[in-house]
Amino acid sequence: MALPPLGPSGRETEDAQWLELTGKSGMAINVSPVHRLRISGPGPTGVTVLPKDNRPVHRKRGEAILAGRWRFGASHIETPPGHSPWGPDFPSIHFADRIHRFHWLRDLAALGPAGESRARALVVAWTEAYGKWDSFAWRISLTADRLINWLSVGPSLFAPLEGEARVTVMEALGRQLRHLQFSGVEETDPVSRFRIAVALCLGGAATDDGRRTLDAGLAALESECTAQILPDGGHASRSPEALAEAMLDIQTVEELLLRLGLSAPAFLTKLQPRMAAMLSFFRQGDGGILPANGGGDSSNGIAQAAMRPHGNVNSKFSFARLSAYQRIQAEGLTVYVDAGSGPDRPHGVHAHAGALALTVDDGPDRLITSCGSNPELEPLLRDASRRTAAHSVLSLNGEDSAVFTFDPATGMRFPDGPAQLAIRRMEEGDQYLLEGQHGGWRVRHGLIYRRRLYVAMNGARITGEDSLSRPMSEAAASFPGGLIPFEIRFHLHPDVQVADGRDDRTVFLGLPKRQRVWRFRSETLLSVEDSRYWGNETARKTRQLVIRGVADPGADGTQGPNRVRWALSRIEPGVQGETV
Repeated sequence: MALPPLGPSGRETEDAQWLELTGKSGMAINVSPVHRLRISGPGPTGVTVLPKDNRPVHRKRGEAILAGRWRFGASHIETPPGHSPWGPDFPSIHFADRIHRFHWLRDLAALGPAGESRARALVVAWTEAYGKWDSFAWRISLTADRLINWLSVGPSLFAPLEGEARVTVMEALGRQLRHLQFSGVEETDPVSRFRIAVALCLGGAATDDGRRTLDAGLAALESECTAQILPDGGHASRSPEALAEAMLDIQTVEELLLRLGLSAPAFLTKLQPRMAAMLSFFRQGDGGILPANGGGDSSNGIAQAAMRPHGNVNSKFSFARLSAYQRIQAEGLTVYVDAGSGPDRPHGVHAHAGALALTVDDGPDRLITSCGSNPELEPLLRDASRRTAAHSVLSLNGEDSAVFTFDPATGMRFPDGPAQLAIRRMEEGDQYLLEGQHGGWRVRHGLIYRRRLYVAMNGARITGEDSLSRPMSEAAASFPGGLIPFEIRFHLHPDVQVADGRDDRTVFLGLPKRQRVWRFRSETLLSVEDSRYWGNETARKTRQLVIRGVADPGADGTQGPNRVRWALSRIEPGVQGETV
């Protein structure tokens, strides 16, 4: 399966790490000879109608592949002109996983005749190397993605095929469709199950003998939509990007059915307005979306593409109750707070321990954010992005606010909690108040975490207060020990420019698009440290503001050291500094 050549200990270490972080979906698939016999046979004699590819194209990636340069995450290879990457060992398991999914195919095919020809040659070469079976490349989730991407490239792939190449590709297409039909029910990851249903719908609709496959795909898709799309239109994983991806898949299926002259099932048409309203809730001033719970910021255009059929939908609500996010819109200032605990199993396999985390935008400028995440990240980095310290919120004793718990159904860990999470919203005079708390560290350290945010209605100031307190009903003696260290982090978007203030409690933050300056000031010592942003497909260096302190496990949180106040204020020309 062309995995990287490592020594015995290195191979075993990477395998173990990969399986720990990707669960059952990451395991090579072992099937019986009977299964391989069942999926063998001729492919469809032709394709009737192919889906319209509604996903954005990344021309730079296509141009690099056309030149023989392949990169996924931190790993890369180069292939000589005219050669395929199939055959030589791949530099990592993650690289192998990403290349076998063929998400890159549309980027290459979009480059005109040269790109189309190269894309076609690479598909033919893949079928010659892996088209009958491979225990890694034929994992169920990879097979679903690959089929969708092959079909979505459309006539540029299938129409010019002739002779043996056509027979080989069509046989591989039929074999993979049958594999999904017989084995799709074994997939445990919900998002992969959704993609399997989509692949069966598209494959069944596109092939001349696929009506039974289409019916099975539509039944599976309805079941997955019921399980994964919340009544408020959000995704059960609480990931805005997962919602955008699901919308694009549903639109693709619906559009293909209509071109076939078939009526789209009612569940497809009823879901979309709710989903569009929720995705609009997550849209930020630069046209992207909130990077949260395993998803990125849509700088790749996914959210824009998903919203295109819905015109200028503009959600007016400020609290997504089931998706569990609060949003404050104060003139051009947008503030989000993660108001939810980890999703129910099995939807939390990529979810984050980011309860009460803060995100701040000034119009099209992203200011305070999280480290973000994206599927191109190596599993180790994607796991790091899930931790509380990767979010703009307090973390206690270096521990996460939720407990990552093993889910035997998926073989992955999900964030359980935090317990006693509650949030309320009020308007006080000329400002909004958001007040939240949780007991994520109560069992371990006897402390409740509270965050208060006061947002000026004119969008010029945010005042915050983070505190740790012992519940009055619990005796301090129940939690012996000394002071407990904590950090309050504010991760900055990579575009933000940072300048020192007049003292060690103040920094200035410059925004490039609006040419504005904000002042961040803490009542205690403030440090500026390195960070990483993984919210788009290229990891970027950035900075974070960190307030460190120590908490008294017996204190009530009304004063230091258990209480820290800070303020973020927009600097107007001629206005002097303020105090926290």
